[in-house]
Amino acid sequence: MSIHWKKPILCAALGCSLLISLPALAVDEGLQVQMLKQMFRLEQAQWPQTLKDNAGLIDESFFERIDQRIRWSATNNQVEDAIRFAMVGDFACDAIGRQGGYRLGLIEAFTKAGNSELAQSLVDNILITDPTSMPAHYLRAGFRRDAMDTGGALEDYQWCVDHNYQVASSYYFMAAIHVVMDKQPEARKYVELCLASDPNFDGAQAMLDKLKPQLVDPGIKDVFSDIPVQNSGPVVAQRKVDPKMHDQYFAKAEAAFRSGKFKEAEDSYIDAINADKNHPDDWIFLAALHYRLGKFDLGLRELRAGITLDPKRVDAWRYVGCFYERMFERSQSANELKFAKQAYQKALELQPGDPVATMGLERLATKKPKAADS
Repeated sequence: MSIHWKKPILCAALGCSLLISLPALAVDEGLQVQMLKQMFRLEQAQWPQTLKDNAGLIDESFFERIDQRIRWSATNNQVEDAIRFAMVGDFACDAIGRQGGYRLGLIEAFTKAGNSELAQSLVDNILITDPTSMPAHYLRAGFRRDAMDTGGALEDYQWCVDHNYQVASSYYFMAAIHVVMDKQPEARKYVELCLASDPNFDGAQAMLDKLKPQLVDPGIKDVFSDIPVQNSGPVVAQRKVDPKMHDQYFAKAEAAFRSGKFKEAEDSYIDAINADKNHPDDWIFLAALHYRLGKFDLGLRELRAGITLDPKRVDAWRYVGCFYERMFERSQSANELKFAKQAYQKALELQPGDPVATMGLERLATKKPKAADS
C-alpha cells in the first residue's frame, strides 16, 4: 500500500515530535539488527516480549537508529515502515522502563501534514497495544468529536477525567458537545466543572455567560410574572441527601408515582432536587405530581424552575397551560385565562400540531373571564 503525505510538512513536524537521543554506541549494531530481523518474523503481539527479552541490546544508540529510520521513511514516503518503527520505539521504551512517545510524535506529524485518517488509525493502534494510554484517549476524543460521534467523544473525555488527565479541557469539550446537542443544563454543568478545575481556562467563562438560564422570549415572560423564583436553598426542609444519589432518588420517585404513592413520590422528587438542582425533569415531574394534588402555586413555581433550565420543554409549557386553565375555572380571572392561552401557544410554537396544546386552545376559545366590577 502506498499512502502519500506532504513530505516537507511532515518532515518539519517530525523535527519536534520524535524522541531524539544522543548517540552512545556501546552495543554492537549487528546484534541489534539481528534481533529486529528475528522479531519482525514474529506476530506483532510478540514484539513487546521479544524486546523485553533482549533489553540488554537496547541503549541510546538503538533509539537513535529508530529515530533515523522513521525520518528516512518519512522522506521516502514509506508510511507503513515509519509506523512499524514507531511501534518498535514505543515497545522498546516499555521494555527498559522509559517514557515512550514515538507513535504520538507521528500522530502529531500526520495531523500537521493534514492526514487525519492516518493520525486516527495510529491512535487506534496505540489503544490496541496500550488501552490505558491517556494521551491516546484524549486524542481519540478529539477525532470522535470532529466526526460528530458525540457518544464516543464523551466516553473518552469522561475516561480522561476519571484518570485525572487534561481535566479542564475534557470538561470544556464535554460542555461544547452538549451545546451542539442543545442540552443547555448539561453544558452548563460541564463548563462549571471546567472552571472549577481551571478558573482561567480559555473560553470557559464566555461559554458559561452564554449558558446562564434565561426565561424565554419577552412575549411570554409575563406568564410567570406573579410566580416567585425558586431560591437556591432546599426546596423544603428535608432530610440530608447525597448528591451522588440523585439518579436513585429520581428513580424511586418515578416508581412511587406509578404506584400511586404520591407522598413518597413527592419526598423522593424533592430529594433528587436537593441533590442536584440542575435537572429540569425533577422540577417538571414534581410539578406534574402537584397538579394531580391540586397544589397549583407550588407546581407553577416548579415549572418556572424547570423551564428556566430548559426553555424548550414542550411538556412543561403544556403543564403551565393546564395549571392556569384549572386556576381560571376557579377564579374566572382574565389574567389566568390569558396566561393559559400564552402557555399553550408556546407549546405549539415549539411543537407545531401538539394535540394537548391544540385542544387546550380550543377549549379556552369558548371561555370568557368574569366581568370586572364596575
